[in-house]
Amino acid sequence: MNFEQEKKGDVIFITLPGETFEAAMVETFNRTIAPVIEENAFVVFDLSNIRFLDSMGCGTLVACQKKINEKGGKMGLCCAQKQVKAVFQLIGFSQLFDVFDTRKEALTGYS
Repeated sequence: MNFEQEKKGDVIFITLPGETFEAAMVETFNRTIAPVIEENAFVVFDLSNIRFLDSMGCGTLVACQKKINEKGGKMGLCCAQKQVKAVFQLIGFSQLFDVFDTRKEALTGYS
């Protein structure tokens, strides 16, 4: 899986490719994201392209957060579209994750 990475200070922003994040992508995503999580303490997933997440996509984000938290880091989500934000509120992601409207807010939150 090819996703964009942009490092700003101590924070790495990962922009998920495509319009969906679902079960078919999880195995490849986990393999690709593992070294990024190992090397970075502050990870923010930019969801600006994502229009749909299924339960496996959501579960994968929770698993990433657990790995990052175990090493003393923080993980956030930013730039989610309206429909994705609605799903986050419905399933309680707002309590699990730091959810930012913009990259700038995320950068400020983790500086």
